[in-house]
Amino acid sequence: IIAREFGRKIAFEDLHSFDLKVSCKLTDSEYEQFFELLHEPAEILNYNPIDGAVDVLTALSDQGFDIAIVTGRPTSAYEVSIQWLAKHKVPYTSFTMVNKYHREKMDTQLAISMEELAQNQFSLAIEDSEKMARFVSEKMDTPVALFDRPWNRRSKLNGNVKRFDAWKQIQQEPNEIG
Repeated sequence: IIAREFGRKIAFEDLHSFDLKVSCKLTDSEYEQFFELLHEPAEILNYNPIDGAVDVLTALSDQGFDIAIVTGRPTSAYEVSIQWLAKHKVPYTSFTMVNKYHREKMDTQLAISMEELAQNQFSLAIEDSEKMARFVSEKMDTPVALFDRPWNRRSKLNGNVKRFDAWKQIQQEPNEIG
């Protein structure tokens, strides 16, 4: 989207901030346009799952684990997110939207607050955001598998967070987490 709409090529390895406005050097108006495009139904339905994710989630589901999908996407993307999960046959027990970023346009009937999220219990969280990994590991006392990404490599992790490179690695090393 950045290349198509703004004529900039940003290498994945150059995304050093979870804030894409910062990583992609976008102005406020460019970021607003990018954010809207990023969450358009046609765009979302074109996204591919991360390699190995569906297989690992299916295996965990088959083993009896409940799969809770928790996302900070805007609530306007609720329906298309459910469609995307169905399209890619992603198993899940629950789907929750959280107002992680204090967005004004979030539908409070669909999204819960971070405080409400903290009242949940999970046996494991899989994250790529340092901020959320910290929140879940510290506030919720939940082990976190943190995907190694350029934007979280400088993170100082606590003992409840372990870094992983791929979904298959998480599946192969379940005792390494937490």
